[in-house]
Amino acid sequence: MANRFFKETSAEILSDLLSDARVKRVREYVRGEEFKADRERVRRDAAERLKNIRERYRGKRRDPETAARERELTLRLAEVEAEAADLRIQLSELLEGEEKLRIALDDL
Repeated sequence: MANRFFKETSAEILSDLLSDARVKRVREYVRGEEFKADRERVRRDAAERLKNIRERYRGKRRDPETAARERELTLRLAEVEAEAADLRIQLSELLEGEEKLRIALDDL
């Protein structure tokens, strides 16, 4: 009895859904040429993006010595950038001190 009721209510729900105007429009759109063209365009765009990502991250063809030198230079660059950041902090602190001294002199 419950199974039959479930089947009947499920069929009614599906029938109502399929007869809804919005669902009909979607079904027509999905079956239409516009949807196929949109799907193909999205597929092409995705393939192009994937190709660009692969090209960007594909290993560069270089010998081991060049790769080692590149790693060494990258590490040195990171060290220099860290030193520059420290120097900017020190400069900022010095500028704050200078500003305080100027204010103190002006007050005299």
